[in-house]
Amino acid sequence: MSDLDKMNFPLDRDAVKNYLPHRDPMLFIDRVLEADETSIRAESDIDGQAPFFKGHFPDLPILPGVMIIETVAQAGALIVSLSSGLQEGSFIAFSGVEQAKFRRPVYPGETLSIKARIDRHRRGFYKFSGEAYVGEALAAQLQFSATQMVFDQND
Repeated sequence: MSDLDKMNFPLDRDAVKNYLPHRDPMLFIDRVLEADETSIRAESDIDGQAPFFKGHFPDLPILPGVMIIETVAQAGALIVSLSSGLQEGSFIAFSGVEQAKFRRPVYPGETLSIKARIDRHRRGFYKFSGEAYVGEALAAQLQFSATQMVFDQND
């Protein structure tokens, strides 16, 4: 039985911390609205006080594309973690972006709606696709990969 079978959505940020190793300032998922074994819908509130906005076009602050990619990747990792696809003591590590397209800038104070899905997986290796929206407007779409890794404090 996966954890998904006993969850009540939406999940808040505190619940997300039970499934992702990320912490502030690098935890970007604020809510999980729904999820199943292969897909997820989540949200990220874009904090206008985030330090990168001071230097990323100060007169017109926009969310850096790499932050959008990271947010979608965190949603992908959550699919695996929520569906109990992880071995004890392991996590999902982002391993590549095969394609990313940015369609609309994302501004401080907006909410990023994330959709991600597992396209393929085999022996701890995953291929995902995902989109990020602001309202109904597509902000970014990407294909990315990740792999299961073991926490090792001795490296």
